[in-house]
Amino acid sequence: MRFNDTLSGLLLIFLGATVAFHSISFSGAAGQSIGPGAFPAIIGSGLAACGAALIWSERRKGREAWFALETWVRQPQLALNVALVVGALIFYALAVETLGFFLTAAALLIALFLAFGVRRRLILPVAVMVTVGLHVAFYSLLRVPLPWGWLEAIAW
Repeated sequence: MRFNDTLSGLLLIFLGATVAFHSISFSGAAGQSIGPGAFPAIIGSGLAACGAALIWSERRKGREAWFALETWVRQPQLALNVALVVGALIFYALAVETLGFFLTAAALLIALFLAFGVRRRLILPVAVMVTVGLHVAFYSLLRVPLPWGWLEAIAW
């Protein structure tokens, strides 16, 4: 789906104005001429300016539909793939605390690989390697605690 740049521009203006307006409420730092609201105000103003530029460029191009469906939306297999990814994310959010990261991530990857036509002999090794790699990246390097779920007994 493609949205008209005017809609995107209006959204950016609204977001930028909200950020800039909210940054005014930040209390100033003692003895500082620039307070904590300065950078959010600059960023908000920049977002609003980018939104205005999007609207201006869209108006120069001419009138287009507010939104248009892309060709992939009309292809059932591609629409199903999108639904599978969204469903997988919802399943992850609901199941990860109970099953744990390892089981949930591996199961999702295996299911998505099967649906997307990955060669069968690669599915299990790649799913396991990606799951372990993600766990190492988040749990060990970034220090983000991931749920162990049913595997709590073997947690390290």
